Amino acid sequence: MNLDSSGGLHMLICAILDQKIDSRKNGDDCTFNGYLEDYLSLETTELDPVLKEAFAAIQEKEPETKIAVGLRSEINNDAISNQIIRYKDVFKLNGKPLIYPYVLYLKKENNEKALLVVPYSSYGFIKAKGLYYCMTEPGSEFIDCKNDIVAICSDSAEKIVDTFTSLFTARAGALQRGIDRISFTNYEDLKAAALKAAEQLKEEAPAVLAALEDRSAKISEYVTEWFLLKKVLYVQYMVNKNILNSVHEGNVKKQRNQAKINADEITFLSYSEMWRTTGAPAKEEAEEAAPEETPAEA
Repeated sequence: MNLDSSGGLHMLICAILDQKIDSRKNGDDCTFNGYLEDYLSLETTELDPVLKEAFAAIQEKEPETKIAVGLRSEINNDAISNQIIRYKDVFKLNGKPLIYPYVLYLKKENNEKALLVVPYSSYGFIKAKGLYYCMTEPGSEFIDCKNDIVAICSDSAEKIVDTFTSLFTARAGALQRGIDRISFTNYEDLKAAALKAAEQLKEEAPAVLAALEDRSAKISEYVTEWFLLKKVLYVQYMVNKNILNSVHEGNVKKQRNQAKINADEITFLSYSEMWRTTGAPAKEEAEEAAPEETPAEA
């Protein structure tokens, strides 16, 4: 246990993750939770070459490393950024639709750290950032552990291994900023990549969904992907102090309004439209695409 910002006690990251019950024990928190060595030895474990190499190297360096695979969580409806990015479809999802692919965690020399790893894709880093923001937002069980978690998506096993190793020698925030700079040079680059990813998902969804007998899980996945893209555009804009001062003259209200506008630019198929699709690209219904009323902000 550690003291949180208010002076109360909070659980450390490894203690929280240790309590997650995986499907082997009839739990629904994740598909596997235990030592990385055990996970790598399972015949059912399937990893792409980069992750396989990275995880094997980490296990060799730090044999006590544990891993939570497919960690799931609910959408935090109370988080202010969730409410004001104006995407009502995400609140229609039941259960635990947010899935954190791989969370490596280790207690070492009285320090507890975790690395959130998202498999590489053209917009995998944006997804990693979105998941990190969800994992550590106000109201989350990991809110007081946000300085002990780093999120990464890499096509290099060496980068993943180096980042995990550096968790115990460098501040998580500094590590994350270094990863961010490799992935995008500024907010506009990030925004362009997010808009492109959203459009690609929108174009592929009709054919993918039409081929499925049961499309419920895939629809939930698409809604979550668009939600994460919106989340990143909103939060990444709001945490940028340079933008606050140079663009909005220190006016947080103006910054927040622009952050909403940025998130609104993410294109998507509506929840109901995805259920009705026959495989041909379709236009969003006017009422689905219309801006929604937002709750009063605190």
